[in-house]
Amino acid sequence: MKKLFISVLWILFEIHTANTQSPHGSGLRFDCALCHSSDSWTFNSKNYTFNHDSTSFPLIGQHATLECRSCHTSLSFKDIPSDCISCHVDIHQQTLGNDCARCHTSLTWVVENITKIHEQTSFPLMGAHATVDCNACHQSETNVRFSPINPECISCHTQDYEMAKNPDHKSIGFSTDCSVCHKQTSVDWLGVGIVHSFFPLEQGHQISDCSQCHKSTDYNDISPECINCHQKDFTNAKNPDHSLFPTQCNLCHTLAIGWMPASFTNHDSRFPIYSGNHKNEWDQCIECHINPGDYITFSCVKCHEHNNAGKLAKEHDEVSNYQYESNACYACHPKGN
Repeated sequence: MKKLFISVLWILFEIHTANTQSPHGSGLRFDCALCHSSDSWTFNSKNYTFNHDSTSFPLIGQHATLECRSCHTSLSFKDIPSDCISCHVDIHQQTLGNDCARCHTSLTWVVENITKIHEQTSFPLMGAHATVDCNACHQSETNVRFSPINPECISCHTQDYEMAKNPDHKSIGFSTDCSVCHKQTSVDWLGVGIVHSFFPLEQGHQISDCSQCHKSTDYNDISPECINCHQKDFTNAKNPDHSLFPTQCNLCHTLAIGWMPASFTNHDSRFPIYSGNHKNEWDQCIECHINPGDYITFSCVKCHEHNNAGKLAKEHDEVSNYQYESNACYACHPKGN
């Protein structure tokens, strides 16, 4: 009788244990009332009071709107993977790795800062590249597979290169490295987008069309000498007449638009007038260059004490073969002292 009683108690204990065991497994240690009510054991989202922030995976953004079963596919809620790829199908097919957070946030799956993200790569998106659709460069049948691509310009710009006719890039034989001439930071490939550092296109030289200087299709066939482009300006200049001037325009002119004002600031290399004894002793070129338009001929004997030949001869009585003549003055006094 005693053995029968013990057996009955054991059976009742097993039944009680089976009935009270959590379907969520032994790992979940929460009060059932956080999700269930006594009216029904069916989960009711209105009665849901469990705070997911108490776990290692707070629900924010798009994750906060999901049904539990979207992630918890079984009733066992413990040890569910928290990495993106365990729930999200990799539509990029392993071309960007498994860490979705590199580009996406849970607030929205739309990538809005691709330019900033691209700075982490070997090809930052600058200028015109920053406005291009991703699929223009990353071409695939799905439009979302972003395999590494060839960073060389010509790999994307072959058609642009071959279609360019002003100038004709292909027939001239321009480099297929577009950055030799074009700035990546420019919003277009024209005008200020041209890299012309070997002959800066600035101020008066800032042009809108290459053909203004490059008269033939051979862009190497051009001289950097001023007179190559400015022969007409030089010939027509009459105030003063440039016919006796050197053809090196930058001796007198700056790059200011219109080439004015002009000043021969390099005069001191020939005869100091901006320094030394003659500084601030003159107002106009004609004071020394007395023949209008003739800036090669000069006069020394027209000014101050030099206008007295007798006095000057007395001061130079120790000089043999002394001549009262400007070129003789310059021969002995090339620095004006």
